[in-house]
Amino acid sequence: MIEIIPAINSEAFSTVVEKIQHVEKFTRWIHIDIADGTFTKNTLWHDPNELALWTKENPGHPLIEAHLMIENPENHIEKWITAGAKRIIVHVETIKNFEKIKSLCDDAKVFLMLSIAPETPASAFDPYIGQNIVCFQILAVYPGLPGQLFLENSYDKIRYIRGKCPYCDIEIDGGIKQGIAKKCKKAGANLFVSAFAIFNAPDIKKAISDLQNDVK
Repeated sequence: MIEIIPAINSEAFSTVVEKIQHVEKFTRWIHIDIADGTFTKNTLWHDPNELALWTKENPGHPLIEAHLMIENPENHIEKWITAGAKRIIVHVETIKNFEKIKSLCDDAKVFLMLSIAPETPASAFDPYIGQNIVCFQILAVYPGLPGQLFLENSYDKIRYIRGKCPYCDIEIDGGIKQGIAKKCKKAGANLFVSAFAIFNAPDIKKAISDLQNDVK
């Protein structure tokens, strides 16, 4: 399935909620960046307790994927699952106990997606392909900060993963806008995460529609 997924990259939960409300009528999934300052140079909102309360009080919200840009993710995943995340994104650079991470997600019937930062080669995914991991993310900008330009070597990473795993979901995150989304789809991506091109547009509904048309 091809999907456009709005990305929320904010320092305060009030802003996270505001952005969800802006896009919730136009999307099936929402991507929330989580950064506690250990894996990234900056800090973003990262309190699962606030999300847990909000999801409980707001049934019917879009599905949430939590992009954990943090060290030692195996110590935090359970809290994000309890908070309502239906897809957990973990960076291979931070994995110390893959079995625990996989088990936590499997037990909760939550999707596990593995991600690589720009400096990491796509071959870092090789040990996980075939271990019932069917979701892979390529971060096409340096982790943490919104509004960065798309890194061109990401196309080759998409092609590499698609060649290794024809049936997998491949998500591309960072710098996604019209034109770039189309090229990523041609390379083999099917999930497109975008923040700046959606939330900085004068018409959010049209911005999402334009991206959807770009990857048809």
